[in-house]
Amino acid sequence: MAGIEPAVPDFNWLEPEELYFALGEQCEIDRPLFQGDVFTNVPLPIFPRTPPAEGRCEVEFVGQMVMVVPHPCQCYHGDKLRASLTVAPVSEVLNYENFGTDRTGKKDAFALPDLLARSEGDENEGVSFVANFGKVVSVPSAYLAQNNRIACLSHMGMGLLSKRFIQFQSRVPCRLGEVMAFTQDQWNEAFLMQAWVRENGKLRGFSRWMREEIVIPSISDSKAVIPAHYLTSALPELLDEISKD
Repeated sequence: MAGIEPAVPDFNWLEPEELYFALGEQCEIDRPLFQGDVFTNVPLPIFPRTPPAEGRCEVEFVGQMVMVVPHPCQCYHGDKLRASLTVAPVSEVLNYENFGTDRTGKKDAFALPDLLARSEGDENEGVSFVANFGKVVSVPSAYLAQNNRIACLSHMGMGLLSKRFIQFQSRVPCRLGEVMAFTQDQWNEAFLMQAWVRENGKLRGFSRWMREEIVIPSISDSKAVIPAHYLTSALPELLDEISKD
């Protein structure tokens, strides 16, 4: 209806307090790898400018910062990380280049303000970093070491990443709130995955638990339920059930 404000304003830019879920040492080692995570020291290939001859050739690798691009469902296959993941190189730029006054420009980039800032007065505070969509590359997921993760996006930050990437790839307009709605279940599932790892030491068995019928009295006393159907409506109850087990 006209005049009704959306639940989530359609931002084109987010400041650090809204963009990030965790930075630096706040990134917990047992949180599952997720869309928008930023890693350091990831070896990326530097390809020659001219096509090499067929056969063996040397390719230089350089450690760089990268941001994970795929939707969360494309990061995992069941309980395992996919063998390869697509990442966008992250680099320092001058004043975020040309995002423009309304922040809709620079469609091939995603801004990561204060990415390396740790505390007030840090020498890196205010340094401009962007992830470059135009240079995405797939690398073995083993290159993404959990102890090298330096940032996790918030749910809103992940929504903005998807919004900008969709616009970069197709120029299809989409609203931030709409994108966030389509990832709400995956956002909640990440907390369940982390709880499962804390209880069981590894993720094995989580996907089966999510899709089998089990009795969870705090959700229903009368019948078995499938946990995956309650990701949005009963996250606290599912977290309690995992901890109880």
